[in-house]
Amino acid sequence: MKNRFPVSIVVQRRSYPDKRWMVDSWSAVGVLPAKETKKGMSCTSIYRDEKDEQFLHEGYFIELFDDEAESYYANLTGAKPAVFVIGAEDEEEDTFEPLLVTLSYSEMTSYIEVDTPVFDLPIPAPIYEWVEGWVLENYHPEKKHKRKRKKWVDETWKPMRRPVDR
Repeated sequence: MKNRFPVSIVVQRRSYPDKRWMVDSWSAVGVLPAKETKKGMSCTSIYRDEKDEQFLHEGYFIELFDDEAESYYANLTGAKPAVFVIGAEDEEEDTFEPLLVTLSYSEMTSYIEVDTPVFDLPIPAPIYEWVEGWVLENYHPEKKHKRKRKKWVDETWKPMRRPVDR
């Protein structure tokens, strides 16, 4: 089973023309399965009105790694399975660029800890089925076992029962 799935990301910029003190806000609003292309990454405006503009970012992949299999499993079995889009906002140029698309809770958490914008979006059915198949094939949970208590006293040392002769 392949470890990469091509996706496109829909990003929305919301403007507040009647509120001059507010800056534009960016958010990822959708992840779409895509066909793998050789042209690389691109960004196209797909919708615009007086307050909102949406952009389609193409050329991204969701990649799965063996050491993150437990995190993918936790995502799929959680209450709200999600695709996480991590991005970077450039306030000077007023742009938002997706950096990474992942299904790993661990990876998503590491970006949140350093205040990088992270958006959680519902997993589209084709991506869910692909990840589910990959997890079933590659994830082997470790058997949980109870730890044994360590003895605090060294068995080789025995206290003397009578005082030492001087």
